[in-house]
Amino acid sequence: MKRKNSQIQTYVLIAILLAGAILRFYQIDQPFIDATSWRQSDTATIADNFYQGNWNILYPEISWNGPGHNYVGYEFQIVTYITSLLYHIVGQHDWIARSVAVIFGLWGIFAFYQLVRRIWSEKHALVSAAVMAILPGQTYVDRSFIPDPVMLSLVVTSTWLLVAYLQTERLHYLLLASLAGMLGFLTKISGLIIGIPMLYAILTILKNKQRLRSKQLALICLAAIVILTPVIAYYLWAIHISHTYPPYYIAAGEYWVWKFGLRHFLEQNYFLGKLLFQLKWFWTKPLIVLVIVGLFLRPPQLIDSSGKAPWLFHWWVVAFVFYYLIAAQGLVNNPTNINIINPAVAALTGNVLIAIASFVQRLAGLPTSIALIVAILLIVAGAGHRGLERSVLRPWAENDYKLGLALRKASPPNDLVVTATSAIGDTVAIYYSQRRGWMFPPAYTWSSLKSMSLLDDSEAIRLLEELKIKGAKWFGIVNEEKNRFKKDNPKLVEYMERVFERYQESPEFVIYRISSQK
Repeated sequence: MKRKNSQIQTYVLIAILLAGAILRFYQIDQPFIDATSWRQSDTATIADNFYQGNWNILYPEISWNGPGHNYVGYEFQIVTYITSLLYHIVGQHDWIARSVAVIFGLWGIFAFYQLVRRIWSEKHALVSAAVMAILPGQTYVDRSFIPDPVMLSLVVTSTWLLVAYLQTERLHYLLLASLAGMLGFLTKISGLIIGIPMLYAILTILKNKQRLRSKQLALICLAAIVILTPVIAYYLWAIHISHTYPPYYIAAGEYWVWKFGLRHFLEQNYFLGKLLFQLKWFWTKPLIVLVIVGLFLRPPQLIDSSGKAPWLFHWWVVAFVFYYLIAAQGLVNNPTNINIINPAVAALTGNVLIAIASFVQRLAGLPTSIALIVAILLIVAGAGHRGLERSVLRPWAENDYKLGLALRKASPPNDLVVTATSAIGDTVAIYYSQRRGWMFPPAYTWSSLKSMSLLDDSEAIRLLEELKIKGAKWFGIVNEEKNRFKKDNPKLVEYMERVFERYQESPEFVIYRISSQK
């Protein structure tokens, strides 16, 4: 009987992973034109530069700051490096890049299942993994070419293996947990907040086993030093890179409360309204209700709790609240960063669903309770997918993509291009042009611009003249942005038409040749 139950559980887990794969591989060949197009295309330029011959992983390089070496102080480039290696095997395709993220995301579901199984129970693990598999925000993040799904997969794996070590005292679990944690924190430094629930698990399990002063604790402290040393060293290196090479940029530099001041965050009501707006598509309204209930619902009561850490996911929420307090603006502006809390959301929701199912089972039997859980999951999955279709999966940057392809066709490989796209700072057109060049206005001027828009006509014309002197040969602009220029910067448009040669025009964009003057 026990063996049969184990087989059923295995089949259910396989079904969960298949459902997760179906949702994540949906439109896997979509170009990087959805809601996080700027971030994905920026990541893609780094993978492209690795693929083109810059194989030093310590020097991630972008293509949107003109000629020469343009290294940036970004996270450790696991996802881009793996992708560039695969490009050499199967060719450079967007679906390859997305698939790398998906594979990490699916592994993350499996690792999450193993974690919940060890701290709660098998049935909680299966239901929580099912929630993780269909969670709308997580399915979106896991198909996006960004470091977030890789980081989350690795830190969840590290937490699972740490708990396994605490329970079994088998050294290989600690070694693997250390490796996964180190890579996860390197991939994205925000993963460090998981140190809070990890610390809770260590103290709780060792205390229950009366091993707080044991050799086991000493080994864990040593592992923490081993993990943090390369992480600290790498991010110090990233800061050095950002101070040494143009465009003098470091990732996530605009997130933190100390950059803008606490007063700014308080004046914006800590961005709670915008957070709620993001969570409506990231989790869906029904799931938000379940999560709130889950916060106040006790963890499952276990017969043997000596090796358990029942409040781990509540401490995970505490860690996220701390993260939000210091980085709220970055989180609401880049909502894919919210995925760091999704394991806690899935686990708390799973606990609520188990409680509901247990109540229904007493009234109507086991089959009815299982059917209810399945129905709730299907409702969340269906509502979530429709929400994604209406919002983040839409081809927001399609015109930028078409402009990039047209520039690739029009320009010789070594020509420098300038692109003015539907969103200032979006690198989609640069990436798909497969050319080096600049966004307009160029990134090195952003600190002097107000609200990321052009100051005035004279400044805009001066910037174009400056890029022309630096070697720009082509200027591509989507019509949406050109219409804005006509309204806000009419002299700039007059300058473009007078000085540049109109090379190609379509309903989506206009391309000018800069090298020829009228």
